[in-house]
Amino acid sequence: MAVFRSSAPHVLCALALGTGIAAAPAAAQSVAPQPDAVASPASSEIAEITVTARRRTESLATTPVSATVLSGSDLLQQNVRSFQDLRGAVSNLELVPLLSGGTSFTVRGIGQTFNQVNSDTKAGFYVDEMYVSRQEGNDLYFYDIASLQVLKGPQGTLFGKNTTAGAVLLTTQRPTDRVEGYAQVRAGSLRRIDTEGALNLPLADGIYARASFRTQSVRGFIKHLLDDGRSGNVNNQSGRLQLRFDKGGPLTVDLLGEYNRSSTDGGATIPLACLPGADYIQNYDALHRVPYCTAYPVLGRSDTVYGGATLLAPTSAAVTDLARGGDADGAGRYRGLGPFNRTTATTFNGRLGYDLGGGVSLHSVTAYRRSRARFYTPVNDAPNDIYAEYDDTRTSQFTQEVTIGGTVADDRLTFLAGGFYFQQKTRFLQDTGPDWIDPLGYVYDAALTYRSYAGFAQASYKVTPKLELTLGARYTYDRKTGSSYVFFAGRTNTFLYNGVPTSCGYFAGDFLGGIANCGGAPFTARGRDHWDGFDPKVQLSYRWSNTVFTYLTAAHGYNAGGFNQQIGGPSSDGRFPSSYDPEKLWSYEAGIKLDLLARRAVINLSGFYQKYTDIQAGVNVLIGNVSTRQVQSAASAHEAGFEAEVVLRPVPDLTLRGNAAYLTQGYDSIRPNAVTLTLDTPVNSAPKYTYSAALAYDLHLGDGGTLTPSVDVRGVGAKPACQSGADYVCRLPAYALVGFRLDFAPRADGPWRIGLWGTNLFDKVTQQARTGFFGGFGIDRFTPGRPREIGVESSLRF
Repeated sequence: MAVFRSSAPHVLCALALGTGIAAAPAAAQSVAPQPDAVASPASSEIAEITVTARRRTESLATTPVSATVLSGSDLLQQNVRSFQDLRGAVSNLELVPLLSGGTSFTVRGIGQTFNQVNSDTKAGFYVDEMYVSRQEGNDLYFYDIASLQVLKGPQGTLFGKNTTAGAVLLTTQRPTDRVEGYAQVRAGSLRRIDTEGALNLPLADGIYARASFRTQSVRGFIKHLLDDGRSGNVNNQSGRLQLRFDKGGPLTVDLLGEYNRSSTDGGATIPLACLPGADYIQNYDALHRVPYCTAYPVLGRSDTVYGGATLLAPTSAAVTDLARGGDADGAGRYRGLGPFNRTTATTFNGRLGYDLGGGVSLHSVTAYRRSRARFYTPVNDAPNDIYAEYDDTRTSQFTQEVTIGGTVADDRLTFLAGGFYFQQKTRFLQDTGPDWIDPLGYVYDAALTYRSYAGFAQASYKVTPKLELTLGARYTYDRKTGSSYVFFAGRTNTFLYNGVPTSCGYFAGDFLGGIANCGGAPFTARGRDHWDGFDPKVQLSYRWSNTVFTYLTAAHGYNAGGFNQQIGGPSSDGRFPSSYDPEKLWSYEAGIKLDLLARRAVINLSGFYQKYTDIQAGVNVLIGNVSTRQVQSAASAHEAGFEAEVVLRPVPDLTLRGNAAYLTQGYDSIRPNAVTLTLDTPVNSAPKYTYSAALAYDLHLGDGGTLTPSVDVRGVGAKPACQSGADYVCRLPAYALVGFRLDFAPRADGPWRIGLWGTNLFDKVTQQARTGFFGGFGIDRFTPGRPREIGVESSLRF
């Protein structure tokens, strides 16, 4: 791989970093969101966009932060129903679907796709100012939204924790003092029926309530060859209740309770190749008359799997056409359970604001979230599968943040300072079967308690009316305590099988002997450690005129260290045998924001160079004949790139949008003990380029009605994706998807809207993730993107 090497000054001079161009304001920190910003039909002017990227409401055009902002109406118009629909629509944002039912964020090539107990996200996700530590169920919040903001680069001086890559801020609509609401129904391909709605009521003077809900029901798009089932279905339900207390005095209180639920079949992956020499395949073949690759040849279809897979653990509870497992007379764990994914998330959030006077206010955010994600997704989805894994993750988290901030000194100094506390408790259970490598089953049960404390401050001072200097810093102290229990075959013993002395210690022997004859003692380990980090930030911005704004930023990011809890052998001292260091990053960026042609053209460009050390790389390592998932402090690396986003409104009724992004990465040094990494190994799974373009035109009809056709294309470049051990061996192909909408409003101010919509119009097969011949499974498979879907929707606002 060609490695790009440059210096920070060279890249900064390129001035290329994407900033938001979607036409909608974000919600302020302690005030209700404003209506979506739209230009007047009689004007060519692009409406102003406001953001809260610096924890205060301000115009994006003069905010020295790279941010993409989408309002609730923007998300609707672009057919965005979950985070995965944003792929290509937001520059340098990559989204990877997880088997646990959530989505992993990668911003500028930095992200985390592990979902085990010791995995920490690197792009912070915030819902109504609540930091969400785990990725399970994060797609379920997409309804009754005020705005979505994607902030790029380290944001630690103002936002929670673990924001090395950036921060994703989702803000819901807050209660108002009006009786209002909406109801929406969407129907389409694959028997899709989605409903969504909200009701806002003033309960008394200064007390307002808002209740909202969403349901999604879509038939699976992956067919089964051997039965009438389908894979890839969607079945989600969510509900949210909010109360707002605002008597017009200095105190405001916002309370929120939410419940999200998803119950699906777990989806499916599409096999591309079967490798007869792989360890799992050979073990299967040793106990069956028909080899696995012959019994289940690759179908060669992008929308079809065999179907009929069922979970059974341990594998030694099975009976094959050649042998009977030693545990076949037992019930077996999960016997007969088909693929599934069940995720629930419950949230309680309280926000208090108090105006101290003189432009200064106090703000408090207290939040609790509890989630559980259980899933079983087989490798091949065949009746006699090669591997399956049952995972059960339970997490509870509590966060408390208190800040004081405002604008003083004749509006020249704006500041924010505060403290942050975070506590997370996670329990992770992994149980494998069928598993043609661990015949007695493999049970990994781990617990983690994570506490984090931080103090932070940031201040912006106008040196002159046009020149602003910003300084910020955060100190973080993290402490983790964990424990692990691991059971798998590990006993050397001889037993009689049909009167013949048979030895444990190899697959067939363990299969025939069962747990009673061959089961060894479980492995256990514990650990406790702490880390701390200091993250400074310095920034200069200059407003050359009402149409030109520039900025330069240097910021530091930090992710806590940890220990590897998936152990493959006994611990000599009862402690975890390996750990990893904190990951640290310096980010340098420069941007220019242009407001041209009487606000008929908004152009945002910038460039960045990032250098990070002690990279926390996720790898699979063979320990005690067990393939274990580990995190290692492996290397140092650099990355550089640019982003550009544009909105044009040449005539009052025509809106053109576009963005483009480029990213290059490379390792600079590899630690001597790093596993299978080289300077040519891709640093992360991220495409080199992304782009999108969209066009919308308002046609004015009689009686004030409008008909708005729109079309968009989103492109994602090829990227490294699958691995064997820790070596990437394949790439996901590039693709571009085309979508459209046709929206009709009988009256401009009327309550009804009717629309036609379509996504992936050319029915292109896309690969969202891929495994390669990973971990000895012997099956190269990919996760498919959704096919072409077309439908109608109707909404009523009152």
